[in-house]
Amino acid sequence: MSKQHLIIDNGSYNIKAGFNLDTETTTTTTTNTNTVEEQKLRSKPIKIFNAITKTKDGLIHIGNQFKSHSNEFTGLQIKRPFDQGHLTSWETEKPIWDYTFDQIQNEHSKKEFDPSEINLILTETPFQLPQLSSNTDQIIFEEYGFNDYYRCISASLVPFSIDQQKVNRDFTLIIDSGFNSTWIIPMIYQKVYWEGVKKLPVGGNLINGLLKEIINFRHYDISEDPILINTIKESTCFIAENFNETLLNKRQQKCEFVLPDFKTTTTGFVKTKNSPSISSDSQILKLYDERFIIPETLYHPEIIFELNSTTASNPIIQSTPIKNLTDLIVSSIMSCPEITRPLLTSNIVLVGGTTNLKNFKSRLSDELTKELPQKWVVKIHDNPPNIKQDEMSWYGGLNLSNDEILNKISISKKDYFEHGSNWCQKQFGFKSI
Repeated sequence: MSKQHLIIDNGSYNIKAGFNLDTETTTTTTTNTNTVEEQKLRSKPIKIFNAITKTKDGLIHIGNQFKSHSNEFTGLQIKRPFDQGHLTSWETEKPIWDYTFDQIQNEHSKKEFDPSEINLILTETPFQLPQLSSNTDQIIFEEYGFNDYYRCISASLVPFSIDQQKVNRDFTLIIDSGFNSTWIIPMIYQKVYWEGVKKLPVGGNLINGLLKEIINFRHYDISEDPILINTIKESTCFIAENFNETLLNKRQQKCEFVLPDFKTTTTGFVKTKNSPSISSDSQILKLYDERFIIPETLYHPEIIFELNSTTASNPIIQSTPIKNLTDLIVSSIMSCPEITRPLLTSNIVLVGGTTNLKNFKSRLSDELTKELPQKWVVKIHDNPPNIKQDEMSWYGGLNLSNDEILNKISISKKDYFEHGSNWCQKQFGFKSI
């Protein structure tokens, strides 16, 4: 009997988790380019909101519980186990994991969830503090008692989820724009080239915060409804292909968002010609330049300070050079061996929920084409059909779980107790640069 693998992409917004349901029949090394598509038909992740929430009437919910137990999310307090992208609170994370494992058990009722017989593939943030990683290792082996364990950053799994006929998985540049930040990670021969890893502290969380501030100032106070803010961002925001031109014609970008009235809608929606009729007392949020100015922080991070009354008037902050997404990508590429640079620019892969913003791909392609040598080909590849941007790493882990190399890079529970807790960090930790 082959090993049972559990893949957990432990994102700071959502946990993507699930079994490799094909481990009992697949034992050979995966070289077929259709493997991911075939696996996808048999296995899929469940998504768990990675937070503990408290409603305004005092009820506490774990993971997705708040979605089914309440229709009104106003006043919802959210406590996340992540701080600045780092997993800092296992007191918060552990009950969410327990809830996740229960959901997996319900999803696959025929499988008994016994960690001692499960091999775990787990993702973490790049440059995770060693002590925090050691805390995770301790929970994995001493609290849950998993059989085997492989820990890595989520981007390192992406080369295993791409189509080899379209993308050269030996030279891949991963742009991972998630909830907390945006990471630029070059992968050379399917290994992270740590000297080229760069970080832009702009992600979905920051965009939500800026959007909340500008809506509160211009329209309504929705500061107590973080779920609504995220819905408005996902429904209305986009990245301008030509920022200056779009700003001059901002009136053409008018968008009407119907706020929840808890009669016709509990989540809100964008008003279109085909939208259902709304009551006369419904509140409508009219958005113009907010839709594209806030996401523009990826390319003009100074917007963050200009929207704040304190930093907007500070000459020191205003004169400080701040690198944007394009600058960091170019810097990352130039940090890599010279012979690999044009290969990386032609094999760019987008990962993470923030990359779902409209025009993300086309704008990034235009910006990089301007900055990189003319003879280099800039090509940003689409993810495989029916695989979402935030699931790329999970499917990469799914594919890796069928690869013989996993047995060589995993650490067993026996190894952990024999060599000590530092053994995991020695095997999985980032190299000093």
